[in-house]
Amino acid sequence: MTQGHPPAAGWPPPGTAHPHPGGPAGPPWAPPPPPAPKSRRGLWIGLAAGALALAVCAGTLVGVGLGLRGDDEEGAAPKAAAAANGVTVTDAELAALLDRHSKALAAKDLDGYLAAFDPARKDLVAGQTQLFRNLAKLPLSVARYETVEQQGRASDAFGQGVTFQLDVSFVHQFDGFDLAPVTEWYRWTIVRTGRDAPIRVTAVTGAPAAAGGSSKTVYHPGPWDKWRDIHVERTPHTLLITDAGRAAAAKRLAPAAEAAVVHDLAVWRAGGLPGPVPKGFVLALAKGKDELTSLYRVGREKATEAGFSLGMVAAERTDGKFTIGGTRVVVDTDEDYFTRSGGGNDAGMVFRHEVAHSLMTPRTDLAEVDAFDRLDEWVVEGFAEYVAFHGRPLGASERTAAARRLVADGWNGRLPDNGGWNAPDRVSFHYWLGHAAMNHLAEKYGEAKLFRFVDAVYAGTPTDRAARDVLGVSLDEFQAGWASYVRAQAR
Repeated sequence: MTQGHPPAAGWPPPGTAHPHPGGPAGPPWAPPPPPAPKSRRGLWIGLAAGALALAVCAGTLVGVGLGLRGDDEEGAAPKAAAAANGVTVTDAELAALLDRHSKALAAKDLDGYLAAFDPARKDLVAGQTQLFRNLAKLPLSVARYETVEQQGRASDAFGQGVTFQLDVSFVHQFDGFDLAPVTEWYRWTIVRTGRDAPIRVTAVTGAPAAAGGSSKTVYHPGPWDKWRDIHVERTPHTLLITDAGRAAAAKRLAPAAEAAVVHDLAVWRAGGLPGPVPKGFVLALAKGKDELTSLYRVGREKATEAGFSLGMVAAERTDGKFTIGGTRVVVDTDEDYFTRSGGGNDAGMVFRHEVAHSLMTPRTDLAEVDAFDRLDEWVVEGFAEYVAFHGRPLGASERTAAARRLVADGWNGRLPDNGGWNAPDRVSFHYWLGHAAMNHLAEKYGEAKLFRFVDAVYAGTPTDRAARDVLGVSLDEFQAGWASYVRAQAR
């Protein structure tokens, strides 16, 4: 499983998640390595660590809240000429357009919502009508549209009309699920054909993300964009969204998702970390890898994982800092974890693993995490496995049998590093080693210190320093004790 944060035009690309063991994993700012043979043991969690975090911040600095930024080459005189003789679209007009659009959504006024769009574009109007109806099904406490960035000239001094792109932020918050409003970026094509003509939107796509990231878009498309008609299944702690044609699957899986969140919240509370915790989580049920690759992101590489948890950067700063406002979990229900019954690694285990990521992700310090590095995978994935299997022995993991053979075959006794984490024949073993590291840490130092250690790493503290600060030992000393523990577990 994976965890990540998506990008915007100028921010980071949507986060790369930790792939299905055997699938590609890598920092969100770089293409993942070629996919390896698929392992049925792997889970994909996702934590948008390292570069993704700062990338998001960097993008946000020139994003929401800064207003329009077009081409200023024309200067004051040409703008004055355009105002007198030509065609122009002012910032005030665009702000008013988005304000009317937001108010129409809040008032459930379909005609008002569609007023921005060119009525001659029948497909566009039909798509926006369905989007309006999908959004009406969601428990949103915040839902508004804001300007992000303008691409192209909004004035023409010769009266020939103007066409330009406007990147628009859909600022929204799921009531009872998100800690703060988050955002999704669209790109609208704006047209005014003459001086007295109305402003019309003639096309809507996802706003492009910064080049080189793992996604081509910024948190787009949401399930409400992707599916013509959505089904929303709610439990006390989850909100499951899927295509309306798969409502039965949502009803079938909702109890497992609810039980997973209740389990993880109980483990979290026992860990004793301070600060706000989400009361519930938003999950999307994808069918197949094509859908998994194109929910809340448009992946540059086809997904191979079973699911992911994506951190959503808050639309506004808190105390001057960018934070994670919420998370989104997406799982592929075609994976046999969701079709088979029973066993330790069933749908519930996948949900527990992903929700564990989602609990920790909001604690990421986006100002401290190094933009050119990733959090240590053995900490990130090990913690999610630890929470998913909490209360059960290490042997309950179906990775254990194969791991014991690898230990007996001459394992080097070292914590896996990020560079070799996704080696095709070792990724499942590495997940198990991370799981074993968390078990050993909890048994030797106590569960409270386990949570404090993982929290410190998410906050950007180097792992070796976190070991000294929290555990009172060097990372080498911890590794030596853990290696002995692993060998004992493999006997």
